Amino acid sequence: MSRQRRQAAEMVRLVISPEGDLLVDYRGKLPGRGAWVEPSRQAVEQIERKPGLLRRSLRAQPDTKGLLAKVQAANRKAVLDALSLCQRAGALRGGKEGVRGAISSGSALALVLASDTSPRLAVDLRSRAKELPVAVLDLDTSELGNRVGKGPRAALAVLASKPGKHLVRELRRYMALR
Repeated sequence: MSRQRRQAAEMVRLVISPEGDLLVDYRGKLPGRGAWVEPSRQAVEQIERKPGLLRRSLRAQPDTKGLLAKVQAANRKAVLDALSLCQRAGALRGGKEGVRGAISSGSALALVLASDTSPRLAVDLRSRAKELPVAVLDLDTSELGNRVGKGPRAALAVLASKPGKHLVRELRRYMALR
């Protein structure tokens, strides 16, 4: 745990259920005492190794086994939901030329690649998106396309918009948790 001050939107909240289980309160809305943690693999693994780090915040000694998997699952769901939201809002561009156009026009906030994107296409798009975050999701091209209601998609550009900014925040968490 870094003890750095951050905004709640940049953190993940953990709470103890009435049964004593440690829950990931990804939206930060569950009742009860909570602990805000940095959504990074290193920070979560440290909490798994040293559960006493949460004792003071939660006023309990939680079982932290499997915490990283729980946080990753909550984040994956948030990424998939944000992808769907961006698609409905028109904040995604797919297809090789659509992605290239979004990058070259400066309207892209991030690049999303499927797990089976061809190495050649990945290198091409990464070279064009030098300053942009690039997230490789654990979805193949068919799954990524289905998620956004289209045919197979190897790459998507996330466009500047409120839903796009939300997706980029979740993608940054996704990359930090891998």
